[in-house]
Amino acid sequence: MNPVFSVIIPTYNEVQYTDRCLTSVLGQDFPRNEFEVIVSDASSTDGTVEKARSLADKVIVSERRGIAHGRNQGAKAAGGEILVFVDADVELEADFLRIIADSFKNACVVGVTGRAWPSDGGVFQRFVYFGTYELTRIFRWFGLPLFPGLCVAYRRKAFEAVGGFREDFGISEDLDLSRRISRLGLCKTEYRARARVSTRRLEQHALSTVLFHIYYDLRYLLTGSSARTYPKAEEIASSKDLWRMNS
Repeated sequence: MNPVFSVIIPTYNEVQYTDRCLTSVLGQDFPRNEFEVIVSDASSTDGTVEKARSLADKVIVSERRGIAHGRNQGAKAAGGEILVFVDADVELEADFLRIIADSFKNACVVGVTGRAWPSDGGVFQRFVYFGTYELTRIFRWFGLPLFPGLCVAYRRKAFEAVGGFREDFGISEDLDLSRRISRLGLCKTEYRARARVSTRRLEQHALSTVLFHIYYDLRYLLTGSSARTYPKAEEIASSKDLWRMNS
């Protein structure tokens, strides 16, 4: 019997976060035989793979980097009817799967996003995440689902029908998928399904990072193109690096 959910976690050198993320997934108040946990790794060198193998049901290792590629590889190995994508620095509340399972009882629903709340950071960092999900709510009211990929779920048949995440995008791949998949059914926001997310990307060069996202997300909405690359926060030495890599 196939599980209801496949929880897919893309990783690359995330050992300091992987344990907490996986522990939160394994601690769901949802029948354990009804969900599987898949880590899709991009050849980490810091022990992430070893930690994942001690906790996850499946670990997929690829030589190629990119969060879209990692998510797609995890989806290919999945057996669940519903694919749940969770970033490695996110921890799910214990009732997350149970709440989104209720949403998917409606056969018209093809996608559901939860809400990720900042687990750390200062006022600015927290405001950015709160603002992101308020914008998600507003866009959804206007019939335009633009779901962040932090903690989001899609019906597998719909995901496969649209070809999954675009791997030529460094960012905006999550917004793009929710926009395309919404043509097949209802995409729903479920803010009772909560998660906690690290604000690590905004610890340094915060303003530049936010402006980078705003620019390329608007560019995606207006032109259909976005940034080609998006390095890890630890790989950004100066505020200009993000822009230089995509110039």
